[in-house]
Amino acid sequence: MSETPTKYSFGMIGLGTMGRNLLLNIADHGFAVAGYDKSQKQVDLLREESEGKAVEGFSDPEAFVQSIATRARL
Repeated sequence: MSETPTKYSFGMIGLGTMGRNLLLNIADHGFAVAGYDKSQKQVDLLREESEGKAVEGFSDPEAFVQSIATRARL
């Protein structure tokens, strides 16, 4: 992974083929993204396919939620 941000700008729940590819596509366009799946195998596959990108996978739902940036209210 390249510089891993403290907070990610987009999160995806479900890292099957569609979810994983959507995250990778968003990362290719310069966004830091995070994904969650209850299957560690899916999380590992995301990490393997996203090497060098600002992408992180989680199998712990609480850690995933905490990793997503929130917007400041105006």
